Amino acid sequence: MLASLNHVDLRFGPQEVLKDVTWAIQEGECWGVIGRNGAGKSTVFKLLLGQLDADSGTVVRPTKERGIRMGHYAQDLVPDTQGSVLEEALAAFGDVEKLQHEMRELEHRMGEAGADLDLVMERYQKVTEAFEHLDGFTIRARAESILQSLGFSAADFERPVETLSGGQKSRVMLAKAILQGQDLLLLDEPTNHLDLPSLRWLESFIQDTDATVAVISHDRYFLDKIATEILELELGRSRAYDGNYSEFMEKKEQELELLERHFEQQQAYIKNQEEYIRRNIAGQNTKQARGRRTHLAKLERIQKPLKDRRKVKFSFPETQRSGDVALVLENASVGWGGKALYAPLEQLQIKRGQKMGIVGLNGTGKSTLLKAISDEIPFITGQARLGSQVKLGYFDQHHRNLDPRNTVFQQIHGVTPQAMKQDVLGFLAKFQFRGDEVDKPVTALSGGERARLSIATLIRQGVNLLLLDEPTNHMDIPSMEAMEDTILSFTGAAIVVTHDRYLLGRVADSLLRIHEGRAEFREGGYEDHQAWVDLDLGSEDEVDTPNPNPPQKKDSPQAKPGSAVKPQSPVTTPIKPAKPAPIDKDKQRAVKRFEKQVAEAEAKVADLEAKLADMQKEMAAMDPTDWQAFNAKLDAQKGLEADLAYAMSDWEAAQGALEDAQR
Repeated sequence: MLASLNHVDLRFGPQEVLKDVTWAIQEGECWGVIGRNGAGKSTVFKLLLGQLDADSGTVVRPTKERGIRMGHYAQDLVPDTQGSVLEEALAAFGDVEKLQHEMRELEHRMGEAGADLDLVMERYQKVTEAFEHLDGFTIRARAESILQSLGFSAADFERPVETLSGGQKSRVMLAKAILQGQDLLLLDEPTNHLDLPSLRWLESFIQDTDATVAVISHDRYFLDKIATEILELELGRSRAYDGNYSEFMEKKEQELELLERHFEQQQAYIKNQEEYIRRNIAGQNTKQARGRRTHLAKLERIQKPLKDRRKVKFSFPETQRSGDVALVLENASVGWGGKALYAPLEQLQIKRGQKMGIVGLNGTGKSTLLKAISDEIPFITGQARLGSQVKLGYFDQHHRNLDPRNTVFQQIHGVTPQAMKQDVLGFLAKFQFRGDEVDKPVTALSGGERARLSIATLIRQGVNLLLLDEPTNHMDIPSMEAMEDTILSFTGAAIVVTHDRYLLGRVADSLLRIHEGRAEFREGGYEDHQAWVDLDLGSEDEVDTPNPNPPQKKDSPQAKPGSAVKPQSPVTTPIKPAKPAPIDKDKQRAVKRFEKQVAEAEAKVADLEAKLADMQKEMAAMDPTDWQAFNAKLDAQKGLEADLAYAMSDWEAAQGALEDAQR
């Protein structure tokens, strides 16, 4: 075990941040750490790093003294040196530099006359072994390779770190963490400053590395690619799941459904007991009624599993229905200083209800195009025409539709001044602004809170054409999912600039890619054109481009350039009888294996269903005043229902695998 938290509690003043958190990190695992903003994800890392101490519980830290080579990345890390990019990446390897310097000195002493050669050679062997153990011979080459994979050129290696942008410094610190973390990597939001090529390299690196990895991330596509386990932090508590993000979501939904049923059963039980107490507290059965009241007071209540608590529900009411065509771009190109960033788009129509994603590297003009469409800047060439009865709403990364002089309440009330206070408060509650939060100044809001309020402002205004510039930036996963649901349910047209591949996959029905001075449109979503969107043109050619020279049949003459090939006569060409298809023994074995798995899963489901039915009969016959026995049975029922849900999931997976094998 590399590191662990065991029943850890942590408070910041009166606020309880972590409650009984348990997490063990084993060799070879790749953990995705998820949760709402403020759930304690970074706090868990700080406990492992020794930057915080737990109030109770035990923490096993991945220390150098335990022989663990750990790398840590966070967005707020600052460079250790004022040197070059390469020097900063290698700064953590001071021991390597010292050993290398001593090796050079010992090599020099070997050539000196009168030197005690045996002692020098013995020391040189020890120093060389230590140098090799720290990968001293390869560390510089590895550093250069990683830096290049993260977007730095060879010329950038000698650039002073202090001249880099914030995003570039973050990438240097990520390279440094990767170099250090040969046993364990703790990465806190590593994808925020990466373009798609660098992001795909990081995915491949994590999939291939021998190091154990734990990643805090809101990038669900990234988590699906790399995670083998998920740690969810919710309301200060931890829960571990096997599998990637999508598998976690399936299991989480099953748990919520089970918990909802338990809650409803307990509520019905409580209602019956309260009714009995009300009817009998002053009558002949007062003793029994008091006993039941004592039991209810001690009963551990199941918290209502509000499914919508995990998502922020958005709704975009249209002020009026637009025409069939919402927007037309004609000979349109954008840029700065009179210079276009790409060749003009001859004509592009966006229809009512269409959801188009705009993709490309940073600086290619994606956000600039949205600004031109919204009349914030002029087009370099061409124009944008709005369709009939179109009302445009623009969500930009800086949330400039927010007035910094307002509070949260004033921002929304200002859109509809005639609205009653309770109406405004109810509207804000849908966006998680409740209680004192509605009186917070706009200037005091976090990035995610500003995004929510900016979206709320657009909703209040009512639009039927949305321009969304990186709408999921600074959002946690539940809010991202809610944003996707909103865009999907929005009946108007939407144009979305995003690097979020999961959002693209769910929302976009068409794509505009800006790359290498060209803007190219395609119908279809991200899964239809993944390589094209990710700018991996070699892979895209392999997937999408038909083979221009299909293999010729051995019986037919090879066509030569410029020559015609005569068809063979059906009379002179004998028809060979078809050979029976060979028996595929591997397929037969696979089918038998999956048939056995299906049978075992069916038997397990039937057994659990029978046990659950018996359990429910026992509970119906129990004395409800024996609350300890009833709670024990209720816990056992919960366990059976959870086992049944997972068994049903296993049966469905086995059945699907069998059907695939039989094809």
